[in-house]
Amino acid sequence: MQSRSKPLTVAFITTMAIAFLLVFSMGQDLQAGEVAASSPKVLGVDDFMKNVDRYRGKVSLEGVVSAVAPEQQAISLIDRGEFQACGVTTCAQLTLPVQWRGPAPSMGDLVRIEGQAQEVKGKLLFVADKLEKVTRP
Repeated sequence: MQSRSKPLTVAFITTMAIAFLLVFSMGQDLQAGEVAASSPKVLGVDDFMKNVDRYRGKVSLEGVVSAVAPEQQAISLIDRGEFQACGVTTCAQLTLPVQWRGPAPSMGDLVRIEGQAQEVKGKLLFVADKLEKVTRP
């Protein structure tokens, strides 16, 4: 009887060790995925505005300042690609109004903002809680 229980014990221990390794490695994959998912993807203005329903909550955007209204604590952004294609801030099809309470950037500046979209009186408004100027490559 002892000869039968020894192989069963070895098989049980081996199975448990394999199960532990699988669970441990799955946990490591989840942790790595969580870290990757927590680093925010930077969206362009056009992509964000065309798919705004997909991006609820806090997001990071990059765009070119097309208007500045410091007295309203507001700026407008256009897509970087559109600005590069036409060279001026007035040719964009889509313009994102942004509420920003910090120092106003200059027109034509490439900026990265973080915040979230809100609907105010039926219109989209992006409320930024962070804004930084981006140097162009």
